Amino acid sequence: MIVSDTGPIIVFARIGRLPLLQQVVETVIIPDAVYDELVIGGRGRPGAGAISQGEWIQRESIGDPNATQHFPNILEQGEREAIVLAQERQATLLLDDQRARQEAENRGVEVVGVLWVLSEAKRRGFVTEVRPIIDELLAVGYWLHPERLVRPFLEEMGEV
Repeated sequence: MIVSDTGPIIVFARIGRLPLLQQVVETVIIPDAVYDELVIGGRGRPGAGAISQGEWIQRESIGDPNATQHFPNILEQGEREAIVLAQERQATLLLDDQRARQEAENRGVEVVGVLWVLSEAKRRGFVTEVRPIIDELLAVGYWLHPERLVRPFLEEMGEV
């Protein structure tokens, strides 16, 4: 079980790899604001139907709605609620936005990103290579820093 922000779910849906995300994390918990972004704001987009069915991606309200008021204004509501929900559940948070990651880590939340999902998928034998998936992510506009993130990650995965 993992709590997630909007971005990673959207990108896995856009490249047709939601099943891979499910294999790796099994259950994803999303707060109301993330659900609204994905299902209501994303109506008709890839993954919206699967998310609304709530089989392995489950919606959960945060316990204290006022807790999101104590965050920097630069963070979106979905990021704020995801951080709070991860704190409340004492769960790992799937999140790639650098500012939101920093805020979550400052609050003691363990944070992983899309590259962690790919490394786990390879480690567990769900995929044999991650490079083609990274190429898919980049092709749909998901931004990963080529020198700081992609190159070291591919070296770590033995795919350079």
